[in-house]
Amino acid sequence: QTLAMVTAGGKRKAKSEGEATESKKKKKKKHAMSLETQLRSDMKSDAEMVEAEAARRRRGRPKRAEQEEEGGEEMTKSEATRAAELAREQREEEGRLEAEAMLAAHYEEEEEEEEEEEEESLDEGEDLDEEAAQATVGTTLSAAESRVVDSFLAPSTRRTLADVILAKIAEKEAGLDEEEDDGEALPAKVVEAYRGMAPLLARYRSGKLPKAFKVIPALERWEEVLWLTRPDQWSPHCCEAATRVFASNLDPARARLFYNEVLLERCRDDIRANKRLNYHLYQALHKALFKPAAWFKGILLPLCASGDATLAESLIFGSVLAKQSVPAAHAAVVLLKLAQTPHYAGATSVFLIVLLNKKYTLPLRVVRALVDYFHRFHADDTLLLPVLFHQSLLLFVQRYRHDIDEPHREKLKALLKVHHHPAISPLVRRELAGQTPAGQP
Repeated sequence: QTLAMVTAGGKRKAKSEGEATESKKKKKKKHAMSLETQLRSDMKSDAEMVEAEAARRRRGRPKRAEQEEEGGEEMTKSEATRAAELAREQREEEGRLEAEAMLAAHYEEEEEEEEEEEEESLDEGEDLDEEAAQATVGTTLSAAESRVVDSFLAPSTRRTLADVILAKIAEKEAGLDEEEDDGEALPAKVVEAYRGMAPLLARYRSGKLPKAFKVIPALERWEEVLWLTRPDQWSPHCCEAATRVFASNLDPARARLFYNEVLLERCRDDIRANKRLNYHLYQALHKALFKPAAWFKGILLPLCASGDATLAESLIFGSVLAKQSVPAAHAAVVLLKLAQTPHYAGATSVFLIVLLNKKYTLPLRVVRALVDYFHRFHADDTLLLPVLFHQSLLLFVQRYRHDIDEPHREKLKALLKVHHHPAISPLVRRELAGQTPAGQP
């Protein structure tokens, strides 16, 4: 009985201890859950407070701050656009430099073989004459007519541009000692620099000219410095670029010297050597007309006065003038100068046709001088005048028949009796007879 009681007491004690342990576990679990809940609640509360504070700040932020923030965004976009533009410009510059490098790599090859410039040069001799004749006199001249015109050429005594330059250099060197004594000689460094520039200008194809070359027009002794660069050896591309520089920066009086001593002689040398004119030299003549007074005094009038200008030369130079507009006052003066030419030359007829075709209003003095020019050949009935002469006469009476008075009409009619062309003279006579003379009712 006692053992049973002890056993029962032990069971009750074990049960009570188990219940106590279970109760402790439940209490711990409940406490842990309450701590977790409290922590979550606190975190939620803190988050709500942070959001509320941010909202309060946003509501209370000044408008200026918002504007500054928006401006900052816009500035960022502007900077991005500018950066894109700079990148594009850099790519273009790299492409240009690469192209120039490729051109430079071909310099030596181009020097070894003759350039074939179908797009950058005029055609061969016959085609050039034909094209220039169409642009200048409006018709194609036959070989026989060309020979008649060239038969009036004076014996050629002209020197090439190279001969002229070498003579000037020799002249300069001969008087160098005297100049050194007077302190007028060019500095040795200047002479060396510009002489060293000559090979570069002879190879020039494209790009910028040397800066030292561009300042030549501003120098007081620019002509002496110019000869040091050997213009006779310049490439045609260099002649075109140099003409642009000198035409833009020289006054008309000095530009006339450059046109006459360099450009005219260089073009004539090229025509006589190749039976055509290089495209870049042709463009140089166009650019030179930027100063028309210098072009007429330095190129046209000296060419006519030389007496040895061939028909091909006259047609090429005349086609340049035909494609450009020049002031009427300059054209009138040139026509007056051409009318004073004592002897017949094909170049005179070509330039008369070109200028008369421009249909400028001319002073009566110029019209009468032209009548006297044509009538001058009345005295020599043995002279066989080419068709160019008759074409220029017909064009003159067609354009200015209203300005020719009766005495001057009679002079032209007397001329037609001595020098008659079967196809053209009847047209001239009809023009003179069919209109009322100037100054008469």
